[in-house]
Amino acid sequence: MAACNAWTYRNVTPGVFQSLQALGRRQGFSIPGTPSGSFNIKVAGMQVGFQYGWDSRSGTLLLTCVSKPMLVGCGTIKGFADKIFTEAGAAVG
Repeated sequence: MAACNAWTYRNVTPGVFQSLQALGRRQGFSIPGTPSGSFNIKVAGMQVGFQYGWDSRSGTLLLTCVSKPMLVGCGTIKGFADKIFTEAGAAVG
């Protein structure tokens, strides 16, 4: 069961997806190079888990937070994700 509702990102071209991977590496986490998968990030000592599905033809990526600390709200996590996706060139929503 997901910890938060899924979020949709648009304009996720292959170049944007590669930028997301590079941004992740710089921030200390690894996004797989596959159209779907999962990854974990650690922020301020807290572990957050995600699953994603990317349709390269439509440029749409669906991101779901599947695990998070109880004290961290979904809005906070979405804000963090939106920032990374926007920096990489994707459109939020």
